[in-house]
Amino acid sequence: MKTQGFVKLYFGWSLGTLAMSSLLNTQTALLMAYLINVVGIAPAVAGTLLFVSKMYDGVTDPVMGVISDKTHSRWGRRRPYLLVGGVLCAISAVAMFSIPQFSGMLLYAWVLGVLILAATAYTLFNVPYLSMPAEMVSDRYERSKLMSYRVAWISVGTFVGIALAPRLIAYARDGLGWDEASAYQFMSVVAGSIILIASVACFRMTAGAPATQKSSKRMPLMEQARFALGNRPFLMLLGIKYLGLYALSATVATNIFFVRQVMQQSEAIMLWYGLAYMAGSLCAIAPWVLTSKRLGKTHTLALSAGLAALANLTWFLSGPSEPIYIYMLRAFLLAACNGGMLLMGQSLLPDVMEYDYQRTGLRREGLYAGLYSFIEKLAFATAPLTLGILLSQMGFVQGLPRSATQPESALLAITIAIAVIPAITNTLKIILVLNLKIPPAPSSS
Repeated sequence: MKTQGFVKLYFGWSLGTLAMSSLLNTQTALLMAYLINVVGIAPAVAGTLLFVSKMYDGVTDPVMGVISDKTHSRWGRRRPYLLVGGVLCAISAVAMFSIPQFSGMLLYAWVLGVLILAATAYTLFNVPYLSMPAEMVSDRYERSKLMSYRVAWISVGTFVGIALAPRLIAYARDGLGWDEASAYQFMSVVAGSIILIASVACFRMTAGAPATQKSSKRMPLMEQARFALGNRPFLMLLGIKYLGLYALSATVATNIFFVRQVMQQSEAIMLWYGLAYMAGSLCAIAPWVLTSKRLGKTHTLALSAGLAALANLTWFLSGPSEPIYIYMLRAFLLAACNGGMLLMGQSLLPDVMEYDYQRTGLRREGLYAGLYSFIEKLAFATAPLTLGILLSQMGFVQGLPRSATQPESALLAITIAIAVIPAITNTLKIILVLNLKIPPAPSSS
């Protein structure tokens, strides 16, 4: 299938990315700060709770993939989960930022329960959702075009999480005079509404999407997993996915701490960061697609990772005297580089799924999407855990008034988390990318 111009199906499917990106980025950008500064949980404990919930989520991903592979309904194998998962994601977005005033183990149990609800909802939606491109589109270059719609909505969802959400908090607190907890809850209702609308729209607009039927060939789950782990290109892609998302998660999770403590600014300026980030992502989509046509997906991915590592290190040049336009320029550059990595990584996934089908004769896109999603959860679990441990070990004090200054060692920890760690992981990513080879699918006779 070859397409030109606007494709309604691509647009409708990609709306699901707006929902999940809004949830993921709001959680990544603000939840650590909320748990530490508003709820009063120690950084290492907050990071551990997030890590445990993400690990639970990761374990359920392959299971959800197999379930969707075996599902048979009048709405297809994948689409029923878009509706159920989307509604639960909207509910969990509000619940995460509405923690009651408990204390001790009861507080920790409540927070973990809410996080597990959010993790379950995300898995219900995202794993079947990521399984659909390999069924919808067969041409490899056409998949890059499909994923360009997805990357566009990732940029909007990122804006919701790292820019609109902090701005809403600042408005409710500073403009309406609400307390910090109520301001976060107000933000979560707006974010939850966006998630609900986008996920329901995705469900409705993919009604006519091409889909494959479940394979008649049978294979035990453990045997399927063994074959999947024997797929070397897929393993390489998992490593690439982990390193890239770890770098992204570390940057997003640390940004609010960097703005408040290192730059000594209100989180309201993150609106400008988010606008520049969204602009960078959108402006870079077409150039990256064209570059991939000339250089290939893997070399384009390596190029974007190298540029991202350089952009990560520019955080060292930031501080209280940095003009807002420099802050925005850095966001634009990071978004352009991250957009290339996301676009190429996402478009390689259905290629790997098709390669697996050619090897085994099994249609198990859900299993692969589940394993791929597990790596996403692992990255978004280990980055906050690393941040929490780093802050605790280097003297970060939770619950300080907004006007108070953290110790110098804590400021250094924040800078390391946002600059050094992402630069290292993006550099390691280049090594893996340059060794990734996906054999072409054999021509049909």
